[in-house]
Amino acid sequence: RKTEIITSCFEKKDHSKNEKEVMATKKEKEHMRWVAELGCYVCERPANLHHIRPPGTGIGRRTSHFHVIPLCHDHHQGNFSIHMSKKAFEEKFGKEEEILKIVLERVEQLKCRSSII
Repeated sequence: RKTEIITSCFEKKDHSKNEKEVMATKKEKEHMRWVAELGCYVCERPANLHHIRPPGTGIGRRTSHFHVIPLCHDHHQGNFSIHMSKKAFEEKFGKEEEILKIVLERVEQLKCRSSII
Protein backbone atom coordinates (compact mmCIF):
# COMPACT_ATOMS: atom_id res chain seq x y z
CA ARG A 1 0.00 0.00 0.00
CA LYS A 2 1.38 3.40 -0.96
CA THR A 3 1.59 6.13 1.65
CA GLU A 4 -0.65 9.05 0.80
CA ILE A 5 0.01 12.60 1.90
CA ILE A 6 -2.10 15.70 2.05
CA THR A 7 -1.31 18.70 -0.13
CA SER A 8 -3.54 21.61 -1.03
CA CYS A 9 -7.13 21.10 0.12
CA PHE A 10 -6.91 17.33 0.69
CA GLU A 11 -5.44 16.36 -2.68
CA LYS A 12 -3.65 13.03 -2.30
CA LYS A 13 -0.24 12.40 -3.80
CA ASP A 14 1.95 9.34 -4.05
CA HIS A 15 4.61 9.66 -1.31
CA SER A 16 6.93 7.23 -3.13
CA LYS A 17 7.73 10.05 -5.60
CA ASN A 18 9.86 11.83 -2.96
CA GLU A 19 7.37 14.60 -2.26
CA LYS A 20 8.54 17.02 0.44
CA GLU A 21 5.09 17.64 1.93
CA VAL A 22 4.52 17.09 5.64
CA MET A 23 2.31 14.08 6.31
CA ALA A 24 -0.90 15.01 8.09
CA THR A 25 -2.13 13.10 11.09
CA LYS A 26 -5.75 12.01 11.43
CA LYS A 27 -6.35 14.90 13.85
CA GLU A 28 -4.76 17.41 11.44
CA LYS A 29 -6.87 16.11 8.53
CA GLU A 30 -10.01 16.49 10.63
CA HIS A 31 -9.02 20.04 11.59
CA MET A 32 -8.31 20.96 7.95
CA ARG A 33 -11.74 19.62 6.90
CA TRP A 34 -13.41 21.87 9.49
CA VAL A 35 -11.40 24.89 8.30
CA ALA A 36 -12.16 24.23 4.63
CA GLU A 37 -15.85 23.86 5.46
CA LEU A 38 -15.91 27.51 6.57
CA GLY A 39 -15.27 28.68 3.01
CA CYS A 40 -12.96 31.52 2.03
CA TYR A 41 -12.27 33.90 4.90
CA VAL A 42 -12.73 36.85 2.52
CA CYS A 43 -15.64 35.87 0.25
CA GLU A 44 -16.99 32.53 1.60
CA ARG A 45 -16.49 30.68 -1.72
CA PRO A 46 -15.08 27.11 -1.58
CA ALA A 47 -11.62 27.29 -0.04
CA ASN A 48 -8.10 25.98 -0.38
CA LEU A 49 -5.97 26.02 2.73
CA HIS A 50 -3.19 28.56 3.19
CA HIS A 51 -0.47 27.44 5.60
CA ILE A 52 0.93 30.22 7.77
CA ARG A 53 4.70 30.10 8.09
CA PRO A 54 6.45 31.70 11.05
CA PRO A 55 9.25 34.17 10.21
CA GLY A 56 12.44 32.42 9.21
CA THR A 57 10.69 29.34 7.79
CA GLY A 58 11.77 28.62 4.23
CA ILE A 59 9.33 28.74 1.31
CA GLY A 60 9.59 25.02 0.59
CA ARG A 61 8.86 24.07 4.22
CA ARG A 62 5.29 23.67 5.36
CA THR A 63 4.36 24.37 8.96
CA SER A 64 1.71 22.82 11.14
CA HIS A 65 -1.53 21.76 9.49
CA PHE A 66 -3.27 23.45 12.43
CA HIS A 67 -1.98 26.86 11.27
CA VAL A 68 -4.15 27.15 8.15
CA ILE A 69 -6.67 29.69 6.95
CA PRO A 70 -9.31 29.06 4.29
CA LEU A 71 -8.91 31.09 1.10
CA CYS A 72 -10.50 30.61 -2.32
CA HIS A 73 -8.14 30.33 -5.28
CA ASP A 74 -8.41 34.07 -6.07
CA HIS A 75 -7.52 35.14 -2.52
CA HIS A 76 -4.90 32.39 -2.08
CA GLN A 77 -2.96 32.44 -5.35
CA GLY A 78 -4.81 34.77 -7.76
CA ASN A 79 -3.84 38.24 -8.97
CA PHE A 80 -4.86 39.97 -5.72
CA SER A 81 -3.95 37.18 -3.33
CA ILE A 82 -1.90 36.63 -0.22
CA HIS A 83 0.81 34.97 -2.35
CA MET A 84 0.97 37.82 -4.88
CA SER A 85 1.21 40.57 -2.27
CA LYS A 86 1.10 39.56 1.37
CA LYS A 87 1.48 43.20 2.46
CA ALA A 88 -1.50 44.42 0.38
CA PHE A 89 -3.60 41.42 1.43
CA GLU A 90 -2.88 41.99 5.12
CA GLU A 91 -3.57 45.73 4.84
CA LYS A 92 -6.99 44.97 3.38
CA PHE A 93 -8.06 41.86 5.33
CA GLY A 94 -5.84 41.66 8.42
CA LYS A 95 -2.62 39.92 9.40
CA GLU A 96 -2.39 36.15 9.00
CA GLU A 97 -2.12 35.58 12.75
CA GLU A 98 -5.25 37.69 13.40
CA ILE A 99 -7.17 35.82 10.70
CA LEU A 100 -6.01 32.50 12.18
CA LYS A 101 -7.45 33.43 15.60
CA ILE A 102 -10.80 34.30 14.01
CA VAL A 103 -10.78 31.09 11.93
CA LEU A 104 -10.08 28.97 15.01
CA GLU A 105 -12.98 30.63 16.84
CA ARG A 106 -15.27 29.99 13.86
CA VAL A 107 -14.20 26.34 13.70
CA GLU A 108 -15.09 25.88 17.38
CA GLN A 109 -18.49 27.52 16.79
CA LEU A 110 -19.09 25.29 13.76
CA LYS A 111 -18.19 22.18 15.78
CA CYS A 112 -20.60 23.23 18.56
CA ARG A 113 -23.43 23.84 16.08
CA SER A 114 -22.74 20.50 14.40
CA SER A 115 -22.86 18.63 17.70
CA ILE A 116 -26.25 20.17 18.54
CA ILE A 117 -27.87 19.03 15.29
